[in-house]
Amino acid sequence: MIDFSGVELKNLRKEAGYTQKELAVIIGISRETVVAIENEHPKTIDSLSLEVVNAWWVTCRKSVSESSQLSFKVQVMKFFGI
Repeated sequence: MIDFSGVELKNLRKEAGYTQKELAVIIGISRETVVAIENEHPKTIDSLSLEVVNAWWVTCRKSVSESSQLSFKVQVMKFFGI
């Protein structure tokens, strides 16, 4: 199984112009969880829910480039084995 990339999510957040705290508030998780995801802490990445990934994507997608959108979609397809 391929883990979801915390680095990919970090890049989306930064490109969209959100701080870790702003994104955490918007998607309903703690800033510490955002940090753990972005730093790819194994336990956090292993327990990363589809709901959190989707909320992160929905929040950031309108503010990122087409290239970043494509990269994210490829990551999701790899994650689900598509």
